[in-house]
Amino acid sequence: MLALAGTVVPVGAAAGSADGSPASTAAAPTKEIPAVSAPLGESRNTSFVERDGTRLVLDGETFRFNGTNIYWLGLDENVPPGTVDYPTAFRIRDALDTASNLGVTVVRSHMLASTGTELAILPSKEEGYHEEAFASVDYAVAYAASKGIRLILPLTDEWAYYHGGHRDFGAPYGLCAPTTPLTPCAEFYSDPRVVADFTDYVRHVMDHVNPYTGLALKDDPTVLAWELGNELEGMTPEWIEHVATEISERAPRQLVAAGKRFGIDDDTLASPLVDIVDVHYYPPTASGVRADAARITDAGKVYVAGEYASTAATPELLEPLAAEPDVTGMMFWSLFGHDDASGLVPHDDGFTLHYPGTDDRMRGNVAAIRGYSAALAGAPIPVEVGQPFVTSVGSTYGFHEVSWRGAAGAATYRVERAAVSDGVPSGAFEAVAEGLTDTGEPYLDTSAGGDAAYRVVPVGADGADGPASEPVVVAAGEQVVVDPLETQRPLVDHAGLRVMPDGDAALLGPAGDDPAHATWAHDGLTGAELRVRAATAADVAALVVETSADGETWAAASTVVGPDGDGRFRVAVSAAHGGQLRVTWPAGSSARLERVTLRGAADLPVVDDALDDLAGASVEGSVGIDTGNPGLFGGDAGRAKRDAPGAASLAWEADGLTRLEATGWYWPDADPAHLTFEARVDGAWRGLEVGVAGAPGTVGGAWGRFAYTAPLPAGTDAVRAVWPAAATPEWAQQLGDVRLFGTGGELAAPGAFAALSPDDGAPALRGTPTLRWEPAAQAATYRVTLARTDAVGTPLVSAEVRGTSLAPAVELDPATSYTWHVEAVNGAGSTGMTGGPRSFATDALPTEPLVVEDYEGFADDAALTAAHRANAGGDPITSTLVPGADGGQAMRLATTLASSGYAGVTRTFDAPQSWWGYEGLDLWLDRSGLGAGQNVTVQVVAGGQFWETVLPDVGPQPAGVVHVPFADLALPPWAGGGGRPDLQTVTEISFYLGGGGPAVLVVDDVRTAVAGPGVPVTVEATSRCLAGKAYVAVRATNDGDAPVAVTLGTPYGSRVFAAVAPGVNAYQSFAVRATSVPAESAVVTVGSGGDAVELDAPYAAAACG
Repeated sequence: MLALAGTVVPVGAAAGSADGSPASTAAAPTKEIPAVSAPLGESRNTSFVERDGTRLVLDGETFRFNGTNIYWLGLDENVPPGTVDYPTAFRIRDALDTASNLGVTVVRSHMLASTGTELAILPSKEEGYHEEAFASVDYAVAYAASKGIRLILPLTDEWAYYHGGHRDFGAPYGLCAPTTPLTPCAEFYSDPRVVADFTDYVRHVMDHVNPYTGLALKDDPTVLAWELGNELEGMTPEWIEHVATEISERAPRQLVAAGKRFGIDDDTLASPLVDIVDVHYYPPTASGVRADAARITDAGKVYVAGEYASTAATPELLEPLAAEPDVTGMMFWSLFGHDDASGLVPHDDGFTLHYPGTDDRMRGNVAAIRGYSAALAGAPIPVEVGQPFVTSVGSTYGFHEVSWRGAAGAATYRVERAAVSDGVPSGAFEAVAEGLTDTGEPYLDTSAGGDAAYRVVPVGADGADGPASEPVVVAAGEQVVVDPLETQRPLVDHAGLRVMPDGDAALLGPAGDDPAHATWAHDGLTGAELRVRAATAADVAALVVETSADGETWAAASTVVGPDGDGRFRVAVSAAHGGQLRVTWPAGSSARLERVTLRGAADLPVVDDALDDLAGASVEGSVGIDTGNPGLFGGDAGRAKRDAPGAASLAWEADGLTRLEATGWYWPDADPAHLTFEARVDGAWRGLEVGVAGAPGTVGGAWGRFAYTAPLPAGTDAVRAVWPAAATPEWAQQLGDVRLFGTGGELAAPGAFAALSPDDGAPALRGTPTLRWEPAAQAATYRVTLARTDAVGTPLVSAEVRGTSLAPAVELDPATSYTWHVEAVNGAGSTGMTGGPRSFATDALPTEPLVVEDYEGFADDAALTAAHRANAGGDPITSTLVPGADGGQAMRLATTLASSGYAGVTRTFDAPQSWWGYEGLDLWLDRSGLGAGQNVTVQVVAGGQFWETVLPDVGPQPAGVVHVPFADLALPPWAGGGGRPDLQTVTEISFYLGGGGPAVLVVDDVRTAVAGPGVPVTVEATSRCLAGKAYVAVRATNDGDAPVAVTLGTPYGSRVFAAVAPGVNAYQSFAVRATSVPAESAVVTVGSGGDAVELDAPYAAAACG
């Protein structure tokens, strides 16, 4: 039976509605519902937010807010990914704590758009209301109130997502069946039966009494507004009036909000019952938000941006909006927090925001969002750092690895270790790692493997420590898992239980007065520790604690119960039969588990057969050893294979086996017919579900290598590898090695392994290659070094890597030889890569520009337009051929920028282009046809990601060459991804015009710009106007570590700097002595004599008169 993870229902609540009314006709829930054992903090929302014309008011003061969307507070789809379940109380608290740390005071959530699915508030009309589905809603509303956060709650959804939508109300009548998620449903707004059912739903959720607060949702000041629905596309005036009237009469002190997917719904503007008009942006612009806010406030409504792409949160967007009083609220999409076990909750819509940010762009978004909050509040936003929780300390081949659940407000973490005496920490904790982040990857402590205590300390962005986690003690070779009991998902079996949040903890116990049980699995189980809350020690002693090796035969465990103060007890469990732990509550028990710590022996290889011979295995059929061509097998000089067609197998025997690892090799000229694996339990063989990872190899060359992994069932005493009897030729499947793990294994130094790529001595590599190598048996980690071949003792990269590849985050010099090496490491020693260090050389930089596009190959306008497709989401745009500046052809783009505010065309290359080694693009552009304030965006697709830059000079501008440094390319606000552009594979280039009104742009030759010599000087030149006169300002910055001679040269004069110190600028503003200046380039000379290098610094034209 599956558990319901982490929702909350108050102890003693009736089986029906929270106000004690009779139970609804809802079907019994298919998952168990957790409960709550203590109230939440006192609500800070004591007054209602009111509307005063076009503004909101709280306690007589204008209320403007920074907000976010946390759509999943009622029902989630992300943990585990793709699984629909209720969020845990920890995740609700963590997300709302994070929102508060961002300065968010209003959260928009789809928690009450909950229909048409098994776990929804209204699974179906026939089943009726599922009252217990309110549990996570109640908890979220009450916790938001304790943080002073208000809520905007859509009542249904346009889209048919996992939590349901408006079509669910038409389904009982055979209406609204979607052919796609975008299929409209007009009957939702017009059919009297459907409207009546939706009205009943609205009444039901508004009348629901939250047991934490004692208030019906319609009477709770935490609910700022009820939104008619999320992005509803078909609202009619009559429907708006009907539903808005229902809300207003039922909750006269709460507000009504409405909006559609994009743009402004005219009917919402016209309705006197709608208080807030909600607009969504992907992406937003400050000018667009201002224009929409002006239109909405002109209609007498309150303006709120209910959703905008979090990737667009920048100072350029938010700073001007903070000063715009018509903008009441800006709510980014969307906020996620920490996972229940470790790391952050992932979500793949491209607009997920985590605090403090997982990359430079997201950290910039976070800073801009906090800055917006501070601007509205008129004061800095404080950050409260929570307490992390160590969820496991494992032993990996002789080293300890630590995993933890993160804390809201933490920027980084520090792992600390202390000695252990008599099973408890002894002496001071000392840092073993700092600057760690919420990657979800455990920290591997390669400096210790004996008895130790670990704790994790969160560190705020200001460098101040937050509260340290409770320490966890681990012995040498021990695996420790700590279950905080927020969810029943870790249990392998259970019945009759509920999770009961209690402050920052969670309690697990019976849902009622009937007996209940919970079972945990832990390989090599040797013991456990239970933290228990109970009315009496007798209730603790009445718990039945058992262990089992197979989950079928159970034996009573040895337990020692000790008091822990204030109704708390600790139970030490000794496990004689490792594998599973079961706790059973008798009927009427008051005992509740607060925490369960499981301890087990780390498994190590019991069988480690390199298959250089068959001495360690039992053979059935015709099997031999192949020692030929080890170069085709990654250096493996001995592999088992069939010597004749038909059935064949190898078997290995050992007691207490827990898992399997093996390597298979497959002839690359045919599809692999994989070996299968079986385990023997109680004398019977059973098939295994085996994980397979690898690559098929190269036809006519290296064989495909596949890694097999599988857990073994309890009681396994033998494993068998079976060849596919019908596969031909018989020698096409070969077994490279087999490792069988158990608690009685011994640790040895890592096994042999070889490099995979790049090839040794590979010449002319472009960019920084990814280094790849084979896995080594019993490797805990790999130590990788990369250095110039002429400076091997001074590595550019020295890293520890848990996987078998590394993409070094360094830029390598062109035309240079590099050497790299890998060592596999564990607690018993290290093993170097077979054959020793390897080398490769980088390519020289290109010396001639690449013509990206010159428009000479198009026969007519139709051919040009076919190759340059217009962006369908923008305003209409036409492309035509016109005479170019060089006498050839150019492309003319013409548009009238209107509602979209942009228009553009995209050229997809016939074959990908490599722009590696070039410094940027040189474009001939005529921008004299641009209107005032209009801009040009150049966008490319490189390495499968979008990158763009907005040219700094707005229109109009005279014709000339415009230089676009690749360093200026950045991810668009709406695009996912990160890092830097992979210019080795460029597939598209686009030109976009932005602004309003008629616009014309002419584009001629587009070429890559050859990179200048590698001198440590950055140069820039700008044209500017001062008192009606034109000037050219030139700056050269010494980025090196030694003084350099610099000469700044322009057509209007020059200046010599004999020695510019490191980090210092050479700067001069040259008077043109005219009211305008054409677009040209300054020339900066670095050095002197024969070693001098000239660098061009282009500047734009300027008209100052």
